[in-house]
Amino acid sequence: MAEEKKEQQQEQQVIVGSMPYRVSMAEVDAYGVMYYSRFFEIFERGRTELFRALGFEYKQIFQQKQILMPVVEAACRYMAPVVYDDLITVETAITNIGSRGIRFDYRVLRDDVVLAVGFTQHIFIDPQGRPVNFGKEIIEELKKKGIITEVQNLESQALAPQEEKGEPLSDKLKKLVVERIKNEEKPN
Repeated sequence: MAEEKKEQQQEQQVIVGSMPYRVSMAEVDAYGVMYYSRFFEIFERGRTELFRALGFEYKQIFQQKQILMPVVEAACRYMAPVVYDDLITVETAITNIGSRGIRFDYRVLRDDVVLAVGFTQHIFIDPQGRPVNFGKEIIEELKKKGIITEVQNLESQALAPQEEKGEPLSDKLKKLVVERIKNEEKPN
């Protein structure tokens, strides 16, 4: 019990991935602005690519483990228009992993301008729609790969906080992405 509380009090880690994306003509409305629902499609691409980069693929998870990850909650706040032929960056972060669910947060940027932020909350279920424990398996795999050390349990807090105590999540995401880019640019 005390150990569980200690784990819950640890600061959660954020795992961030980033991908460039060019807006096509098919994604914009008559005004040349990307249609609002397209952001959720971009979010899906971002989380799929982040999962793939971490060594997980939706197709394999379903085929080998019979686990699905439906979205149970989603939101997007639009801050500036995205237009045809914009080259944008989609940042995807795993901000919470629990035994039965996972949360991804997203930022859409053009240069350093934040155009949209959002999140999706997923649960792990079997093909019959029953909840299953899969989060611990993801955490253990990420630990084996040295990507994380400990993660705060999703079930121990509200499901969709927009900000952690202190620094806003968007600022934290930006700092992590900048740090990773700097580390990638350093010669070995």
